[in-house]
Amino acid sequence: MVSTKFDFLIPVSRDDLLNKTDVTQYVVDEVLLLREIPGAIQDAKVALKNKGPLCILEHFDAFFSLLCTMKDIDAELKEEAWEILLKFTTALTNHMASVLEEGDFDKETRIDSLNCVKMTCYLLCQYIEMLENDDTKPNTSQIVNAKGKGKKKKDTGAWTLDWAKEKEHGIKAVLHLVQLNIHRLWDPPIPEEEFVSLVTNCCYKLLENPSIAYVASKEAREGIAHILGVMVKRYNHGLGVSLKVIQLLQHFEHLVTPLAEAVVLFVSEYGAKNVIAELFREIGRMDPADLARDTSGTRAYSTFIVEVAEKISAAVLPNISLILCHLDAESHSMRNGILGVMGEIHIKILSQENLDDKLKTARDQFLDKLEDHIHDTAAFVRSKVLQIWLNIVNEKCLPLNRQGSLLHLVLGRLQDKSSQVRKSAIQLITNLLKSNPFAAKLSAEELKVSYETEKKKLDEMMPEHLTQDATNESFKNKICEEWKALQKRLMVILSLEGSEEEIVGEESENKEGDSELIAEEDTVESVLDKIFVYITEEKYKKAMKLMTAAKESWPDLGESNSQSEGDDGVFEEDGLSKNQMMIIKSLKRLYFARKRTSLASVTEALEMHGTQDQNIVNELSKQQVLVQYLQDSLAFATLIQEAIPIISQLLGSKTTSDILEAVEFFVTGYEFGLTASIVGIKKMLLLVSSKEPGIKEAVVAAYRRLYLSPEGGNERSRALTVVKSLSCLIDDATLGELTALEGLIVELVKSGEISSTIIQMLWERFTMKVPNTTEGNSRAAVVLLAMVAGANMSVIKSNIDVLVKEGLGIRAETDFLLGRDTCLALMKLGVPKAMKGAVGNEPFRLPESHDLFQRLKLILTNGITNLENRYWIPLAEQAVNVIYKLGEHADLICNDIIKQIIHQVLKASNSTESGDSMQADGAGDGAKSCPSGLLVRLISIVGHVALKQVIHLDVAVFGELKRRRAFQEDKAKVKDTRRSASDATKPKESSAENIEEELGLAGAAAEDAESEYIRKICEYEVVTGSTLLSAFRPLLIEVSTNQSKYTDPELRTAATLALSKFMLVSSQFCEAHLQILFTILEKSPHPVIRANTIIALGDMAFRFPNLIEPWTPYLYARLRDESSQVRKNTIQVLTHLILNDMIKVKGQISEMATCIIDHDERISNLAKLFFHELAKKGNAVYNIMPDMVSRLSDPDIGVDEENFRTIMKYLFSFIQKEKHCESLVEKLCHRYRATKVDRQWRDLSYCLSMLSYSEKCLRKLQENFACFGDKLADEEVYSCFCTIINKSRSFVKQEAKAVIDELERLIEQCHNKGLEDAEASGRAMSDFAAAASKRHKTPRKPSKTLAHGGRKGRRGRKDNDSDEENIDENMTPLPRTQRARAAKQKPRPIFDSDEDSDIELFQVDKSSKDSKKLEKPVDSESEDSEPLSPRQKPQKGRGKRQKRRLSSLQSPLQLSNSPV
Repeated sequence: MVSTKFDFLIPVSRDDLLNKTDVTQYVVDEVLLLREIPGAIQDAKVALKNKGPLCILEHFDAFFSLLCTMKDIDAELKEEAWEILLKFTTALTNHMASVLEEGDFDKETRIDSLNCVKMTCYLLCQYIEMLENDDTKPNTSQIVNAKGKGKKKKDTGAWTLDWAKEKEHGIKAVLHLVQLNIHRLWDPPIPEEEFVSLVTNCCYKLLENPSIAYVASKEAREGIAHILGVMVKRYNHGLGVSLKVIQLLQHFEHLVTPLAEAVVLFVSEYGAKNVIAELFREIGRMDPADLARDTSGTRAYSTFIVEVAEKISAAVLPNISLILCHLDAESHSMRNGILGVMGEIHIKILSQENLDDKLKTARDQFLDKLEDHIHDTAAFVRSKVLQIWLNIVNEKCLPLNRQGSLLHLVLGRLQDKSSQVRKSAIQLITNLLKSNPFAAKLSAEELKVSYETEKKKLDEMMPEHLTQDATNESFKNKICEEWKALQKRLMVILSLEGSEEEIVGEESENKEGDSELIAEEDTVESVLDKIFVYITEEKYKKAMKLMTAAKESWPDLGESNSQSEGDDGVFEEDGLSKNQMMIIKSLKRLYFARKRTSLASVTEALEMHGTQDQNIVNELSKQQVLVQYLQDSLAFATLIQEAIPIISQLLGSKTTSDILEAVEFFVTGYEFGLTASIVGIKKMLLLVSSKEPGIKEAVVAAYRRLYLSPEGGNERSRALTVVKSLSCLIDDATLGELTALEGLIVELVKSGEISSTIIQMLWERFTMKVPNTTEGNSRAAVVLLAMVAGANMSVIKSNIDVLVKEGLGIRAETDFLLGRDTCLALMKLGVPKAMKGAVGNEPFRLPESHDLFQRLKLILTNGITNLENRYWIPLAEQAVNVIYKLGEHADLICNDIIKQIIHQVLKASNSTESGDSMQADGAGDGAKSCPSGLLVRLISIVGHVALKQVIHLDVAVFGELKRRRAFQEDKAKVKDTRRSASDATKPKESSAENIEEELGLAGAAAEDAESEYIRKICEYEVVTGSTLLSAFRPLLIEVSTNQSKYTDPELRTAATLALSKFMLVSSQFCEAHLQILFTILEKSPHPVIRANTIIALGDMAFRFPNLIEPWTPYLYARLRDESSQVRKNTIQVLTHLILNDMIKVKGQISEMATCIIDHDERISNLAKLFFHELAKKGNAVYNIMPDMVSRLSDPDIGVDEENFRTIMKYLFSFIQKEKHCESLVEKLCHRYRATKVDRQWRDLSYCLSMLSYSEKCLRKLQENFACFGDKLADEEVYSCFCTIINKSRSFVKQEAKAVIDELERLIEQCHNKGLEDAEASGRAMSDFAAAASKRHKTPRKPSKTLAHGGRKGRRGRKDNDSDEENIDENMTPLPRTQRARAAKQKPRPIFDSDEDSDIELFQVDKSSKDSKKLEKPVDSESEDSEPLSPRQKPQKGRGKRQKRRLSSLQSPLQLSNSPV
């Protein structure tokens, strides 16, 4: 062995080894030259082989020299030196193991071994750090080639060894060395701090590399953790590692999981629990303000403590109090972490059984904190807490007594403003339902019945004398013993809580606490009951807080029985105040009073009563448990059902997560038997047509899971279950839900999930072959079959006879709904609709003599006299639809039906008493009379036949003519092709016929001729010729116009509707009776008639736009109708017409704007939707804004100031373009001069404040300052302009600051002085003129107004927007000398106003005045004497009247005879 007489001191820096400061200190004599190092390394390798690892004492300088010149050393030499150094370390580890096992060793051996260990560790750690740096930093070739696209050049100095593997070898070498008892080499056996720092700093350096968190670096992480664990356990590094962990977490987010694993290793394998305490103490000492600022570091701390608590909860529990100070701090990330720690501790430890009182108290405190932070101010915390509760529920760790309170708190979060919180809340409620401890079926109705039954049974089982037995001495002693145990726990809570302020003096911390604990409607008894429930549920802290609040609200609470058993047995406790002792006494009195009357006390009294039979005791105990179970189940189910309406609303949310979680909840609720969940299941149907693929897939999967995946039974029984489930969706479904369900059924049929077995079961249910099938089930089956036919028409086409026999058979003669649904199923027959412009296929038609039409005739004819059945008219409408859809000569079939119905009506009129009848026709003395109900049905079917006849002519007949002509043309082309071969050599003769054929004009001419032919039939034959339908014209007009004679509202409704349908057929008939229809619309006292009439007029506006155009103001007038249904129909019709460009946007559009503030939310939403869609049509909203502002601000219109601002705030949100804002600023400023009252000043100022201001807008406002300067004395006006200034400062560029300052000075000046005299106004204008001249000195782009730019500048400007048409309005008014010249110019068409001039800005035109006249109450009798007239007669010179084809799909709404 080589003997040494020096001590190797681990240097702080390498230069310390070159300078000797002590006699015995080891120093490096000389750093070897670069050429000498390879030989020295080889000598060290030979020495290791010959002399062993202690030769490092002689060859240390060689390795140290290599460290100093590492940058210039070749990679090959580095690798060789690294391998030799690893061999040195391994050999030294083996050598030291044998030396340390010998026990005693001499001083010289100890010093040599210690020097050798320190030298080897120093070299190895230095090499690891240096090689790690080389590996992490990019080399020169990588930097150079990073910007280029070429391949990277190979670095000649790159390593050939895998550093990741070599690093693991180095870590293991250090670990094996430090795991030995090398501390014995020191004297005393305490290693120096420099040695510990050397090893640990190397480990920390390796942890800073982000690759350490990769899966491939698992062994390296574990090795580092073990090294640090050894250092903590044997080398007193506990405090140091704690500080370093905190520091690393703050700067390196990737170390959260590795450091958490390391800390868990320290505790579990090395028993270093003090590390947890030090870590939590350091976190607890941090400044909350610093944590709030450093979000990255705080997030790392939070995640770290949660991961540690998840794995070693037992070690964290005693130290959690050290970080509770941050639970109420500003940083929400830290609150999340602490609450997560509480949740993990509860799951791992506090959810176990047989907990002592201290742990139970800690559990209650933890759960209370988690409940409190459900209402945290930060949405991140609220969401995190709900996720913690979700984890507790999934792990089955939620105490039973917390179910109700937790569910009640979560219900409030369903309406949270944060979507993430709402999502977590729905997930928690869904999992509470899945994990409920009560039952698999939670129907609240069934549970309530069961509870009441069992409760009544329990009352009957209870003997009468038990009440007296409950007061005996033995029972009292039993309760006293219970109270003593309970009082001890209360004392523990009070001592743990600390100061009196936390329990008794709650109002000092939270003055709103009492108001939250006790509501205004609470009584003394209800509060006491709640306190007793808290005691039984072991929520002692809440019970004491509530008792404190109760004594403050009712000071004499409990004083009357102060000498009862509640006053004795309360022992004094050091540290408790007098108030706290009074609270405990009050709780004891309450406990004794409630316990004496509870069922549990009665049962115990019965057990203590020795004379009763033991069987009675057992039965009573079982019954009591059953009643309690049912009571808890009912309470849980009731709370769950309270969530259904709220979650149902979330199905209409704009957030996808809300919808997806709501769908999952309703599916789960339906599976658990919640009857109210069917509401959400039906509402989900509307989401089938969602544009979001995820939502649509989730909904389809939900219905597949609910209805198409039954369990058990054979295929037929499963099919029956599916049919029954789908039939439930049909019951009470709205039209929208049925349409959505049809879309779902079509999807399922196309995907093959509705099998042939299910379809066969639907037919069997329809024909009532399945036992216990009701008529409602049969109707639902035929509706479902019609939906299936939407995807597979053969289902209906191959079973027409079955439909006719069953659906239109004997049952349909009394069940009109069955007949109606059967007709709807038959409507699925026919050819698919052809593409626009394409030629349709041959239609599917049935002969006139088919049983289908014969049965319909019979049902309609015989059923018309059955006035008790209210579904005859819906059946008749669908029957007429089927006849025109499928029948050959449909007009003849309907003609026969009408004749037979007339025969039945006349037959019934002969046997009807005159007192109960109404005159059917007033033309002649011998007119007969009949019941009004029969006349209603006759008129209804006649009107519907007229409407279907014109649709049949316009669509079916015209389409068939077009198809046949196309067929003939194709046939002719084939002949021409055959003839072309023989005529190829003959010269072609040019004729007009051939030219037309080549140009394709022959087909167009034929089509026009066919169209004209059909138009003439509709115009002169259907309702105006000598047909059966035309015979009803006098009757319809008589009934519609003679209210005093025909007083039945249903008859007048049917007659008006039929008259409207007649008018849709012929423009001649329409024009002749249009005045009558508008008079009915204006003066009819029945809202149903007005609502139906407005829809009919909308259809007429589509078919005959020129006829309806003069009457447009009367349509707008209905927007102020007293009936909300009429207003709703009107706004829907006008929306349909305006957005389809059927009527022009005129001044009456302001009436649409007033609907935004309608008290009916549906109408308000429709108005907002209209303007939202109108804004998509170019600059439509911008063009109408000036006129809209003028009209709505007119006091005569009747819109108050608050509503005006609501309307304008919504409308100005659509003004986004900068040039639109600039133009509106000028227009609105000019309108100040035409104002009449102060109210209009304020309205215009508010509108100006709604605009977004750029520099150009501000200059425009400044240029027109004279228009509003004298109005600034008004406080509201001044406030609006201050808003403009403040808003502009936030958004405009720095260059416009001077303009803002100048404008603000002018505003302040005019406001302060009020412009009382002309001198103040002149001074302000002179300042403006000076400022303007100063601006003109600097060259800038010329203004585009007429005053500065003239016509030339305007002509040279290019702009594609439509507001160029209104360029005259955008410009500054012309001087007087130029106005006459400008007036001669040809006026340009404008969009925003039709009749208004710029002079009478605030005068309402005649249409608005007339609309006010319409609002006057009208005598119902005046309807016959004063018919309305159009506002403006259409000019005769307009040319041929325009007419449009009527399609059944053009109408925005469907006309009906009944109130909508």
